[in-house]
Amino acid sequence: MNSAGKAVQYSPDLYQAFRSLFEHSGKLTEAEVEHLYSEDVVFCDPVHRLQGRQALQRYFADIARNVRFCHFEFVDELRCDNAAHITWNMHFSHPRLAGGRRQTIRGMSLVRFAENGIYYHEDCYDLGAMLYEHMPVLGMATRFLKKRLGGER
Repeated sequence: MNSAGKAVQYSPDLYQAFRSLFEHSGKLTEAEVEHLYSEDVVFCDPVHRLQGRQALQRYFADIARNVRFCHFEFVDELRCDNAAHITWNMHFSHPRLAGGRRQTIRGMSLVRFAENGIYYHEDCYDLGAMLYEHMPVLGMATRFLKKRLGGER
């Protein structure tokens, strides 16, 4: 919404650029972040809440350094005037998780667009499946709790 309370139409090209970059790489460069995101972007996921494009650029730079492979498979999407709700599978490999083997995590994103770029990006995913389950003691406890809460005996 703009200051007059009307929905802001964004360029479909911005969404297509967003989708293309995440589907093909998943590791955005500083220039790609600058192209896609507004200066005052807010980014949230289960671990972070970042404010501003520079903080997001540092975050993606850290990912690029630490992740061997990252690719998003968009499964479903719902778009409206200024937002997209996307379900995805993230395929990735990190040297300190699961012995560096390829992992797949299912998640969802809410992305809000304005004329000057993406101003809100929220990712939701199972942090336990991504991280905790691969740690020796914590992994055993997480798997036990999931099994108990799921009713399995």
